[in-house]
Amino acid sequence: MENILVIDKPKGWTSNDVVQKIKNHFKYKKVGHAGTLDPNATGVLVIGFNQGTKLLSTLVNDTKEYIADVQFGIETDAYDITGKVIDNKPYSHITLESIKLALEYFKNIDYQQVPPMFSAKKIQGVKLYELARANKTIERKPVLVKINSYDLIEYTNGVLKVRLNVSKGFYVRSFAHDLGQYLNSCATLSELRRTKSGKFDIENSIALDILLKDNL
Repeated sequence: MENILVIDKPKGWTSNDVVQKIKNHFKYKKVGHAGTLDPNATGVLVIGFNQGTKLLSTLVNDTKEYIADVQFGIETDAYDITGKVIDNKPYSHITLESIKLALEYFKNIDYQQVPPMFSAKKIQGVKLYELARANKTIERKPVLVKINSYDLIEYTNGVLKVRLNVSKGFYVRSFAHDLGQYLNSCATLSELRRTKSGKFDIENSIALDILLKDNL
């Protein structure tokens, strides 16, 4: 696909950091992405430049695939490990079998998911994370999302590793939070890697440092 780059986003970079770096480095007039990745997440970030930006409004609707690490027993205000710890609960009662049943439950319901406060989602033109950083919490309307498929990879020492194929608008951090509550505990997202976005796969991506190095 012309004027499209598939970047393996490094940890610690915002999606906009990547957009601006590519725009400035290659002197493109227009650059955008097809779906935000959190700074703490890595993996597939689909970038469109110049004429390719016209495709992004379609590509953003693609299904996404992630490998997520969910840590039980901890709740944070950001729903991931970068946030402030606000609760701890026992999780020794959580078993592999109970997790399997929970995953099947979330896959088969009409999953109405509430976006996290620490997110780039806009309400009345303001990004939620801007309000969260000002210690403001507002009501967020739940959004119908879908788990298309899942693969439970392992569960060790209170940490679940799972592969999820999900719909547009799905927040894995919110899912981690909801999963913890469903299992009568709490949970936070400790690691996240996007492995697919639509037809774009991590195996066909390029690391940002390699892209920039090869084009100096």
